[in-house]
Amino acid sequence: RYLVTGGRLFSTILTIDEAGRWKLDSGTLYDVTHLPCRAARYKPNENGGSPLTARQADFPVKPGAEMPKVDGCDKQDYGVIFLI
Repeated sequence: RYLVTGGRLFSTILTIDEAGRWKLDSGTLYDVTHLPCRAARYKPNENGGSPLTARQADFPVKPGAEMPKVDGCDKQDYGVIFLI
């Protein structure tokens, strides 16, 4: 059990069970996401890309902007929450 917030006016309890499933006691994931922060996981796809080939000029990403695409990679975007 974790107390989480997005750094705004809302906080709630995040519970993660042994199987990795999670739930919030109240509110939505949006309510506890720190909106300016972004993160992404880049994985090479069949086109043979690599996170190492990311355009350095695309980083750092402006607060609230979508994470940039990287040629030859699949991208999974993530929001950021704060644990209190």
